[in-house]
Amino acid sequence: MKIQRLSASTFKFYSPSGKIIMVDPWLTNDPLWPLSERSPDKLKEIDVVIITHAHFDHAAGIDEIAQHNKKVVFIAQFEYALSLPQRGITNVIPTAFGATVDFQGIKFSLIPASHTNSEMSPDGTMEIIGTAAGYVIEFEDGLKVYISGDTGLTADMKFVVGDYHKPYVSILPAIGFLMMEPEQAAYAANVTGCRYVIPCHDFPENVSDAADPEGYGEFLKQFPVQGTAKNVERFMEIIRKEYPHIKGIYIPIGGSTEIELT
Repeated sequence: MKIQRLSASTFKFYSPSGKIIMVDPWLTNDPLWPLSERSPDKLKEIDVVIITHAHFDHAAGIDEIAQHNKKVVFIAQFEYALSLPQRGITNVIPTAFGATVDFQGIKFSLIPASHTNSEMSPDGTMEIIGTAAGYVIEFEDGLKVYISGDTGLTADMKFVVGDYHKPYVSILPAIGFLMMEPEQAAYAANVTGCRYVIPCHDFPENVSDAADPEGYGEFLKQFPVQGTAKNVERFMEIIRKEYPHIKGIYIPIGGSTEIELT
């Protein structure tokens, strides 16, 4: 299976049967999303979008995707999902913790996350919409991927994810800014029982490495997130030294990797 990274926390999965699953599309006003992946034709390819929470860097692109792709299905936690039709987004499947959505042979199980789920309205006020979440995706061939979303360390990572779902791949934030520190993320990878772990939510150190350098420069004035890459490097080092049975895979923004179930 091919896994492609498009932004700090945006991933695209190519399933064995040819379905394209997207996780947490920032996209709109996203200075990192590769320009070659922004075209309407690329957005029309997406079959399912799953959303962990409503923060802009995870969900700002859902309106743009819906505009170009009338067939795409959105899956989200119950209250947040029910808010989407109010803004004209159709084909929404609400779900809840403990439930599993089966979409054309691909299963999406909602996992609790320790984070907030707020959305900013046009007038600048913040509204809480449901709760943050993660997902375990089980693809048609049985390969399972755990996507934690933004979160702190939780007991569910061991008991719900590791003991029950048994993912082959875990995708975890490891930047230590509003979410797990590298040491916590490495511990989380171990308790989920995964064979492969992919860190995320880091940002490029160099402005010139962004798809839109000028836009990224403006973003950094408001959100000084440079330095997060060093924490991901620390995470990868911990995995190598303390959990050698797990293979750490770093995917740069715009890059991809292939993982096979063996």
